[in-house]
Amino acid sequence: MGNRAEQRASDTGQHLDVETTIKVNAWLRVIPRRDDQTLHELESLFLSVATGDRLHFDALPSSSGKFHLTSNRPDLVSQNSVQQAWLAFNNAMEPLHGHRILQISAHLEKRIPEKTGLGGGSGNAGAALLALNQLHEFPFGHDQLVALASSLGSDVPFFVQSGPCIVHGTGQIVDPIPPLPPLWCCIALPIFRIDTRRAYVVLDDIITREGASEIEPTIDLNSVIKALRTRTSLRISNEMRLNSFEATLGENTTSFLNIRSTLLASGAILAGLSGSGSAVFGIYAERAAAEAAALGVQQRVSAARTFVAEIL
Repeated sequence: MGNRAEQRASDTGQHLDVETTIKVNAWLRVIPRRDDQTLHELESLFLSVATGDRLHFDALPSSSGKFHLTSNRPDLVSQNSVQQAWLAFNNAMEPLHGHRILQISAHLEKRIPEKTGLGGGSGNAGAALLALNQLHEFPFGHDQLVALASSLGSDVPFFVQSGPCIVHGTGQIVDPIPPLPPLWCCIALPIFRIDTRRAYVVLDDIITREGASEIEPTIDLNSVIKALRTRTSLRISNEMRLNSFEATLGENTTSFLNIRSTLLASGAILAGLSGSGSAVFGIYAERAAAEAAALGVQQRVSAARTFVAEIL
């Protein structure tokens, strides 16, 4: 969760502005599939980062139940996660007696690129569910929202939670952990993008050819959590992995290592790939260190886009 939301009323209805969040996977292990499984299971430490897209909702007095979405990216409107969140919410509202379904007009300002492993679309879906629930005066409790989120995608349940979580299964099992101390994140977006489905194909091929050990993180989850709690840097070399998908980068490995080594040299507690990529992140104890890291990446990898935000 952690979305910043501002609600106001006017003669034309209720209005809600939401700053959505993204996630980074501070640690991620993909579990090899059994013969009877179609989806991969994983274990991961998800951290919420205080930056993302922007959503604006206008709830009109009419109870027509209509929904209209616009965006600065018109190509995303028809197959957008916000639209899917509305459909799921609307379907769940229909059996409820005494609750009218409002007419909603929404606008999405898309800022986080797709295929970067930051969960931008999932974050928007989670934020939309929370916003719709608020505009309708909270017909659903937390557990019901998590169930709705699970129907929308593997990462969406995390975005209706709050704070750091360990995520299991296909993403539907989300276990919050105690809050971490203040931390800052520098995120670097290289010029390449990663298709998640393709990354899983490569992952399966590595397991078949070389064995599951070739995708295993070389640092354990408890060590990562301890480093974040104590704000003490892990000693990460080029041969070490925080994320199974780091083994799938192929020709993009050099670019990843260049960015990660720059983040680590700037004093990162840890640095790695988020999701299946392509985003590379570093986590810092102080904002100034994260901002210095962003500058260092820009100087070394001029084509990379960087930004700094707080871990929630």
